[in-house]
Amino acid sequence: MNSPRPSARSGRRHLVSGTCALLVFFLLVACTAQEFPSTAQGGNAATPGSNAQRSASGSIQADTASRGRIGIRAPTAILIDVRTGHILYAKHPDQRRPIASIAKIMTALLVLERARLSDVAGVSWRAAKAPPIRLGLKRRQRISVRDLLWGLLLWSGNDASLALAEHVSGSVTAFLALMNARGQTLGLRDTYFASPSGLNDRGYSTVRDVATLTRVALQNSTFAQIVATRRHWIPGPPAQIHRLRNLNGLLPSYPGAVGVKTGYTEAAGNCVVGAAARGHRLLLAVVLGDPASTQWRSAYADIRRLLNYGFVMDLPTAAGLGSVAAPVSSPLRA
Repeated sequence: MNSPRPSARSGRRHLVSGTCALLVFFLLVACTAQEFPSTAQGGNAATPGSNAQRSASGSIQADTASRGRIGIRAPTAILIDVRTGHILYAKHPDQRRPIASIAKIMTALLVLERARLSDVAGVSWRAAKAPPIRLGLKRRQRISVRDLLWGLLLWSGNDASLALAEHVSGSVTAFLALMNARGQTLGLRDTYFASPSGLNDRGYSTVRDVATLTRVALQNSTFAQIVATRRHWIPGPPAQIHRLRNLNGLLPSYPGAVGVKTGYTEAAGNCVVGAAARGHRLLLAVVLGDPASTQWRSAYADIRRLLNYGFVMDLPTAAGLGSVAAPVSSPLRA
């Protein structure tokens, strides 16, 4: 007996059912692309051999994107293994954003490369009048480069950043040229420095470039020591801040935290570069643009999630993710 022919109404029901199934499938694909923006947004995190891989000194090779949901609120974020350069997680790693006082990492690196800690810098009128946050430097004050670096990296002193820039290059304009030239040598292709302090929001960078820069800076033992210190005292005249507290809230709150820097402007939002060491592993997390309305809670929560995620992962080399062309060794120890 021949099977009964399906009615037109039954056929329409099957057609509608099939269309709905296809819509659900495409919605799931779209959600997955949003969860893993590193691979879905124009190749932000690349596979081996792609144009996004960088082999310049100190740069990071984009071997892999993150897998798994870890609930990062910041619009851009990255997590790397400092010693190998492996990227363990990336969210829009090449999106340009203002970085606020994170720019002081480059300022400190240049000072350490071009000045002696024992040098004595003079404080100009321009440096003394820098907007807060500042140490309270006085015009014509004489202060060592070492003490200015403590004020720059712990207290994020904007007056310290200008005094250091003028000491190294003679003028802020000349120092800015030096900052951007050094960025080029490091392969920071999506970075522009507009001020030694980071207050000028015409400057920008990406989490990838910030991670690359910080990875290089951490090779300097003085930089590593300063950013890992919670409190420090420097000499100076009355009405000036002497007891410096590290503004990085990660240090007292996360086991193994060893730095690095925070930054904020209205345009940049809350920005945090955080590093932590456990066992033989040293991880570096960067978030840019967390909402300031959360009073830093969101930014630090993002950094903790990233570090926790990295420390429970298998070693990247075991996963066959590759490594940068020239791995670096950091003076930081677990």
